[in-house]
Amino acid sequence: MAEPRPMEMDISAIAAALWRRAWLFGLVAIVVGAGTYLGLSLVDPLYTGDSRILIEARESPLTRPRDSGAENLTVQLDESAIASQVEVLRSRDIANTIIDKFDLTHRPDFDPALSPSLIDTVLIASGLKKGPAENTIRQRVLETYYKRLSVYSVVKSRVIAVEFNAHDPELAAQIANAVAEAFVNLQSEAKRQSTSAATAWLQTEIDRLRERVKEAEGSVAAYRSENNLFDVNTSTQPETTLQKQDLSELNAELGRAKAAQSEAQSRAELLRSLLREGGSFDSAEEVLNSQLIQRLRERQVALRAQIAELSTSLMPQHPRLQALRSQLADLDGQVRTEVRKILQSLETASRVASARVDTLEARLNETKAAVSRSNEESIELRALEREAAAQRDLLETFLARYREAAARTDSNYLPADARIISRAIPPRRPSWPKKGLLTAAAVLGSLFLAMAIVIVREFASGRAFRPLDDIEVPPAGEVPAEPLLVLGAIPPGGTPSLDAAKEIPGLAELADLIATEGLKTVLFAGDGGPTAGDAALGACRLAVRTASLRIILLDIGVEPASALDRDGGPGLGDLLSGDAPFGDAIRLDGDSRVHFIPLGSMAEDPPLQRLSLVIGALSNTYDRVVLLADRFEDWPSDYVRPDLAVLVCDEDMGADARRRLHRQATEAGARNAILLQRSGEDGAEPEAAEEAA
Repeated sequence: MAEPRPMEMDISAIAAALWRRAWLFGLVAIVVGAGTYLGLSLVDPLYTGDSRILIEARESPLTRPRDSGAENLTVQLDESAIASQVEVLRSRDIANTIIDKFDLTHRPDFDPALSPSLIDTVLIASGLKKGPAENTIRQRVLETYYKRLSVYSVVKSRVIAVEFNAHDPELAAQIANAVAEAFVNLQSEAKRQSTSAATAWLQTEIDRLRERVKEAEGSVAAYRSENNLFDVNTSTQPETTLQKQDLSELNAELGRAKAAQSEAQSRAELLRSLLREGGSFDSAEEVLNSQLIQRLRERQVALRAQIAELSTSLMPQHPRLQALRSQLADLDGQVRTEVRKILQSLETASRVASARVDTLEARLNETKAAVSRSNEESIELRALEREAAAQRDLLETFLARYREAAARTDSNYLPADARIISRAIPPRRPSWPKKGLLTAAAVLGSLFLAMAIVIVREFASGRAFRPLDDIEVPPAGEVPAEPLLVLGAIPPGGTPSLDAAKEIPGLAELADLIATEGLKTVLFAGDGGPTAGDAALGACRLAVRTASLRIILLDIGVEPASALDRDGGPGLGDLLSGDAPFGDAIRLDGDSRVHFIPLGSMAEDPPLQRLSLVIGALSNTYDRVVLLADRFEDWPSDYVRPDLAVLVCDEDMGADARRRLHRQATEAGARNAILLQRSGEDGAEPEAAEEAA
């Protein structure tokens, strides 16, 4: 039996087949175009009436209610409010109004039961569609009405467009305008009803508040009367009571009484000291004001004058002079007697003043006690007054709002927050069907369908393919035939640095292999020692430096590789178990831009089925994914199929053993394999050995 020959798609054969049937495509385009145009010409055209409504606050600033601020208008005109108005335009109330206004229930083009189409008749007869006669007439008309009505808000504006389709252009324009007018009327009616309801509620609240204000003010008056808290407000004391006024007057009168008492006591003491010490009584005001004492003083002056006159002619012992002197002494006694009487009257006045002071002090104390009691009672009185004032203020506020609402209702000034800015006019051209556009679409669709049928026939007949006779297709990712590479000795102390790696023989060639174009995944499988990890990390460092590649090194062994196990953090095991994300598992090499993922924790026996998914995800991000297994037996060949397998072998391994190892790698799934033989001498040159099978 002959082996199948490799084939490829023949584009020229497909193009030739299409060209041979160009006449058929032209015929199909003409027939489909003419048929589509004629068919659309038989369809009853639909005309679209377009009306536009602007949502805005039409309330005048002069008549706007006092408590309606600008923020309320902003809320009423936001995006959600405009969307709500769109739904109002589509409401069933407006729909029923339009149906009744234009008597749409008796129009055949709005009731599908009156004139069903041929397609609808077939679908109804086959049971694929519900018969329109099963619904009520209004329900059928409503369905047709909503199918032909289109309401939407214009983007970035407060304009709402109302479109209606009808076979009659006049009817389309009339219904679009009627919908807009019904919406504006509905807005006005809603405002009117809201204002009327608010007016009725305010009337009820005002009647109730009047009773409460009356009761509160009556409670204040009764409490004042019961506790004698009468107001005697004056211009100087706007808030005072009768007790406080009495207290103020008593205090002032007590001050005057104490002053009179002190004055009487002072005058009595003065006369008393004059009588006791024998001083002149002329310094006392009471003595000077006494008419009797003044007459006695006048007689004394007259007697002294007479004595002085007689003393010039008579001897001192003359009886007449002695009689005059006796009269003068008698007058002095009368003066002193009269002064004593004045003193007694002053003392009496002092005692009277003291008694008045005592009486006033007693009354003042009683008034203070009464004021103290009234202050305590005033607290309750002020609480009652505050309640009455609050009820009165609320009543006045409601009265003002009631008058405002009643005035707006009586004057019928309730403008709707919408107005029609563009009325629909009867359209001259139908909006459906678009004959030219639909005909062109039908022609293009038929051409594409015809071309697709021809291409499918070419593929089905095999004429779209041609054989590949002498064309060699190199396998993707092929690497230079280098089955054996000798690696110089790696200095002790771990992975060599970037500068030291350049001096190790064979490591630069290994870096070139990793950088070979077409490779995506490279596996390093060791023989149990650290050579595989050190060689892999060193070669990756050189490849990143020389070829500017993005490389990630992944430990897939059973035991952690010493070259990557540095901090004990999360790694591949945690990534496979889902305990750590990629960001926590990936590390950055300190000596280069190589990224690596250590083995991590394998305590939970992570599912290795996810290993291929992890390698695939890393392949989409990095240029090379380098896998590291310290031993060949640790290579999970069921989930890892590398493009190149680098197998580390000892310097004493023979040719037959190397061939077997190479064959095992290719049989395990590696597309290519190369042996990396360790050398104990520095500076050993890489050499080609026996080629593996």
